[in-house]
Amino acid sequence: MTESPALFIVFSMLAMCFGWGIRGSAIGGEKGAMFPGAFMGIMCVWYTGSELLMENVFLFAAACALGYFYGGMEPYASTMFLVLHHDKPRYNPSLGYLALSFKGAIWGGLGAAFLGISFSAMSGVVYKWYDFVIFFALVPLSQEIGYRIFNTPYDPENGKMPKIGFSEDSREEWGRNVVIVAELLLMMAIRGDIFSIIMWIGGALFGAIGWVIGITLYDKECHPLRNGKRMFGKLDELKVIDGWKMMELVQGLAQGFGISVAFIIAWPLAKEKLAVAETIGSLWHPFPQNVDTILSWVFCVLIILTIFLFIIPYRRNGNKITKAFGEVDMNIVEVLERPCYMVGPLALIMLGSTTMAGIICCFTMYYVIAQHDGLERYWDYKGIRFIRIFLISLGAVILVGQILRGYTLWETWIFYCCGYLVFEAFFMFRPGLVIENRKKTKNIGQFIASFGCSVTVYPTYLLMMTALLIFGGIYLR
Repeated sequence: MTESPALFIVFSMLAMCFGWGIRGSAIGGEKGAMFPGAFMGIMCVWYTGSELLMENVFLFAAACALGYFYGGMEPYASTMFLVLHHDKPRYNPSLGYLALSFKGAIWGGLGAAFLGISFSAMSGVVYKWYDFVIFFALVPLSQEIGYRIFNTPYDPENGKMPKIGFSEDSREEWGRNVVIVAELLLMMAIRGDIFSIIMWIGGALFGAIGWVIGITLYDKECHPLRNGKRMFGKLDELKVIDGWKMMELVQGLAQGFGISVAFIIAWPLAKEKLAVAETIGSLWHPFPQNVDTILSWVFCVLIILTIFLFIIPYRRNGNKITKAFGEVDMNIVEVLERPCYMVGPLALIMLGSTTMAGIICCFTMYYVIAQHDGLERYWDYKGIRFIRIFLISLGAVILVGQILRGYTLWETWIFYCCGYLVFEAFFMFRPGLVIENRKKTKNIGQFIASFGCSVTVYPTYLLMMTALLIFGGIYLR
C-alpha cells in the first residue's frame, strides 16, 4: 500500500528545494548535485510503502544521486547572462531561455531516468546484467564523442566556436549528456521500460520549467521593474535578497513536483514488475556478494584517491610530485575524476550492490563536502591545516563506521538535513567575517545587513530543515 500522494508531492518538493538550494551554496557542480538526487530517491521509496524497498532504500537514493551527477557537468552561468545582462551585444533572452530549458531538461531527465531504471532493474525481469555492463563501459567514449560533435571547436581567440552554442565566452559540455540521454532512451525502449520513460519525461519537463521560472524571477530581482521599483523593495536595496538562490530553490520545487507526479502515475507499472521480488523477499542481484563487496571498496578507494587530482592544480609551489605537473587545466582534472563516480559505482548499483549504494549515500556524501571545503573554500585561510586535519579525521571516523556497521536511513537523513547546513553556517558566519563586519558597521541593523543574502537564505534553510526532520522522525525512523 502506497503512502499519501499529497504528502509525497509536498515533501518531495520541499526536499528537492532544500537539496537544490544547499547544492548551490555548499558545493555546486556535479558532486553537489548528488545531494538533492539522494533526497528524491528516498522520497520515492517511502511513497511505495514497500518494506523490501525501504530495506534497500540506498540503492535508489544512490542511483538518483549519481544520475544527477551527470547533469551537474553542464556549465550554465554564462548561459544565464544571456537573460540577465541587459546590455548589447550579449543580451539575447530568447536564446537564453531556450538554452536553459534545454540544459534543465537534460539535467532533470537524467536524474529521473536513472532513478526509474533502478526500480525496473531491481525487479530482475526488465534488464539483463550485460545491459548495464555494456552501457557504462561505453559512457566515457560516448561522452567524448558527444563533446567532440556538439561542443567543439572551442577557440574563441581565433573565432572558432561550435555551430550550436549557448555561450559566447565559456566552454560547454552539454554534448556529453545528449549522447547519454539518447543511449538511455534507446535502452529503455528496447527493454520496454515504460515506467522509466515516464520518469524521464517528468524529470525533463519540469527540469526545463523550473529553469524558465527560476531565471525569470532572478531577472526580475536583478533589474528594476517597468515602474522603476524593485521587486522586493527595500530588501533589494539592502542586498539581502539573493536572486540566484531564489532561482535554485524554484528549480528544486519544480523538479520535486515533476518527478513525484511522474512516479505516482507510473508506479503501478513498476509495482507489477517488482511483484516477484516482493514475493521472494529479495531484489535482483546477479553476481556474487563477495565480488560486489570487493568492487565496491575498490571504487571507494578510487573516489578517495581522486582528491589528489584536485590537489595538483592548487599546489603550484607544493612538493616535488605536484611541481612536476605544472599548470593543470581544471577541466582535465574533472574529466579524470568523473568516471570514479558515475561509471563503476553506478553500474554496481544498477546491478543491486547495496554495499556500493551505502558508500555513496553515506561516506561519499560527507567526503564531497569535506573535499570542497578543504581544497577550495578555505584554501587561502591561515588555519587551513587545522581545518584539513579536522575534516580528514572526521572522514576517517565516518569511513570506519561505514566499514564496520554502515548507517541507518534515519542517521543518514539527519546528516542530509543538518550536516551540509552546519558546513554552510561555518562559512557564512566564520569568525573573521563576523569581526570584519562588526568593525565596519555602527548598529545591529547594519551588522545584520552586512551579511547580505545570508540573513534571509540561512533562516529559510533552517525552516525547511526543521520540516524535513519532523517528516523523517515520523516516517523514516
